[in-house]
Amino acid sequence: MRKKLLILTLLTTMLILPLIPVKANGGTEILIIRDDYGVPHVFADTKEGLAFGTGYAIAQDRLWQADLYRRQSFGSLAEFGLASQESDYYTRTLGYSKEELKEIFDNWVPTKPEAKLKEMFLAYVDGINSYINEAQTRLFVYGDPSLIPAEYFAYNLLPIEPFTIEDSVAIVVMMAWRFGGTGGGELGFASALKDLLSMYDEDTAWKIFNDNYPQVDPGAPTTIPGQGSQYPKGVVQSSIPTLPDNIDDIYQEVIGNFESQTNMFEAMGLPTKLGSDAWMVRPKKSESGNAMQVGGPQMGQSIPQIVVEIGLHGAGINAVGMMMPHAPSVLIGASDFGAWTSTTGSSDLIDTYIEVLNPDNPYQYWYNGEWVDMEKRTETIYGYKKNPALTQYRDIYRTIHGPIRAWDLDNNLCYTMKSAYYKNELVAEEGWSLFQQARNIYEFQEACKVVTAGHNFYWIDRRGNIGFWHSGAFPIRATTGKDGRVIDDRFPLWGTGEEEWLGVTGFDEMPKSINPAQGYLANWNNKPTPDWPYREADWGEVHRVKRIQDVLGSKAKFSIEDMNEINKDAGYNHISAMYFLEFLTNAAKNDASISVDVVAALETWDHHYNDVVAPTYPSSVATYDDPGLTIYDAWFSKIDNEVFDDDLPPGVGGSDSTLLHVFDGEDSKLPLNYDYLNGEDRDTVIIRILKEALADLEASLGPDISTWLTPVMTTGFSQQGALPSPRMHAMNRGTYNHIVEMPRWKWKDITSQTPPIAMNVIPPGQSGFMNYLGQFDHAYDQLPLYETWTYKPMLFRYQAIEDVAESFTTLYY
Repeated sequence: MRKKLLILTLLTTMLILPLIPVKANGGTEILIIRDDYGVPHVFADTKEGLAFGTGYAIAQDRLWQADLYRRQSFGSLAEFGLASQESDYYTRTLGYSKEELKEIFDNWVPTKPEAKLKEMFLAYVDGINSYINEAQTRLFVYGDPSLIPAEYFAYNLLPIEPFTIEDSVAIVVMMAWRFGGTGGGELGFASALKDLLSMYDEDTAWKIFNDNYPQVDPGAPTTIPGQGSQYPKGVVQSSIPTLPDNIDDIYQEVIGNFESQTNMFEAMGLPTKLGSDAWMVRPKKSESGNAMQVGGPQMGQSIPQIVVEIGLHGAGINAVGMMMPHAPSVLIGASDFGAWTSTTGSSDLIDTYIEVLNPDNPYQYWYNGEWVDMEKRTETIYGYKKNPALTQYRDIYRTIHGPIRAWDLDNNLCYTMKSAYYKNELVAEEGWSLFQQARNIYEFQEACKVVTAGHNFYWIDRRGNIGFWHSGAFPIRATTGKDGRVIDDRFPLWGTGEEEWLGVTGFDEMPKSINPAQGYLANWNNKPTPDWPYREADWGEVHRVKRIQDVLGSKAKFSIEDMNEINKDAGYNHISAMYFLEFLTNAAKNDASISVDVVAALETWDHHYNDVVAPTYPSSVATYDDPGLTIYDAWFSKIDNEVFDDDLPPGVGGSDSTLLHVFDGEDSKLPLNYDYLNGEDRDTVIIRILKEALADLEASLGPDISTWLTPVMTTGFSQQGALPSPRMHAMNRGTYNHIVEMPRWKWKDITSQTPPIAMNVIPPGQSGFMNYLGQFDHAYDQLPLYETWTYKPMLFRYQAIEDVAESFTTLYY
């Protein structure tokens, strides 16, 4: 009876559901072959055909995910009952209207018309809608729900709204800001300085501030060796800025809104994290004589994963790798010509402006000597299932600098956010879509040139080239501003017209390195060059990239197996112990009151999370092998508080890099202005805290140091939909990982070349689809690979794909 009622309801719905129009375009034949891991390989003779097939295949695998992303990016999750209308309003205050998203697409003039990027975007949307059409026709006409993701039934969200080009653009915008929109932390620095001024006189507060948030840390590791290039701006020697008295309150409001929404998104498995590592070796450091690359973009872990794999074959493209469900682009992957990857650049592309408001009209601000009206739009924010009773109409305002992050009407101020690529994100991220069509390092470099968001890009090719580019359009600021004050990157600018940007950097200023003499390049979101000035406060000397660089510099040549071992080594490396274990061990060795067993435990630990001795993961009682790890962690959890708590307000400074400078003392690469040890000897402090830690461990674990073993850490996958979340042991590595070796050219016929030696893994699996019966396939089959540091092959040739094919689908467009 229930099934009959369901079918009757669906048929009734069909009466009011028009089919989504899908553009016909000459009937190009498209073949989708899925391999034995469910990865779709799309074959077509036109770029539009490739894009259409990609949209269809991704809808098969990730329709619910794509739907969530478009709603997260635009601010319409409340319509699904998955967020509050207030959260959607917050998203829209920083984003765009549907009309503006369409304008962004319409105004986009790609730099290479022959690449057909706009046509591919449109065809991709058509491909998604073709699948939605097919799935809903089968459901509403024939009563077959098998192609509809289970989540639409669970949330009662049928019919499925068609995708639009505005949806794709909205996701591009979100990803551009999420992974390339770094900087804009001026309110946080201003808040920290205010807190210090509440504890100290101006001179002391300023010294402590610069210790903890230095503009240049000479010890910060860099990707490009040596002195790098010269840039148009050096280090600013600033002075204490004049800031609004309540700027700490403003910061707490802004960070509170951001963290609240971030926590909600994380609980839903939606994108919030950024990171990523990458390294490459030249042929002279490769045992095979070929260039090799590891790519590891870090974006958190979700089920399904934030990224999905695709193979594009035809129309001059033969590329395989990861994409996101917004455009038909292999964002990170490999082709017949080269391999590429990316990490977030982490430089400063965004500034906070303080706008002075008209006391008689808060929607006007003072700019260049006159009151200027704010830009205003009214957004319709729907509640669950667009119930008219819940509909809200909310006004959103902007100034010439950008969207408003916070209002302070009591003081006639508001705070806005400016970036070089606001309303221009498609142009800013265009290069990503060109990588899969690049045929050599110079074409890849041309693609990097047009990226104005903040990313690092990496390329290897069959000629043995390796290259690195730190992309972005970085603000060039004046030296002085309002009332002659010295402008400091770390603090907000005044929006009165007196502190406008002089311009932005271009390709000439972009840090870049091709075929460095040292034979390798590595990055983990660290500083690009020693003299790079476009960062609010410097990266700091304590940095995770050090381990990769140390290993790469440790021997003459590496194999492709070694590249994976480096990934594994870095993935289990204990970052702070890499710097501080030596201090602790030496102090313990030199103090007769410390047990020889404690010293031995510290000396034998190699600052890694080792899990080799039974019980090992996945045992529920698995532990790491080294008591030294347990002792170190107990000590390190206390030492920071001991050194800084009496000197710094809560939440201010006290980074691992500052602690290293404290411990290095006179030998520090960044001499400090303040004595955080308060006259005590460093080793005296270390030993006092070690004894406290040892007492705690003995009280909780007993006197036998050999039993002081730390349980193996595990991590879960944030659940986006119906698929249950698995767990795995903790590893500090890419959400997606690939390892690629590019064989040298031997003759001119591309198809007869040895394909790239390439492997990758995306845990837990390719598919995010579960049907109404709870059935799924290829949702978890890559997790065992990921946990054992093994990979599946990336397939570039038709025969190799056909040999492991699980299905064939033919489409026409």
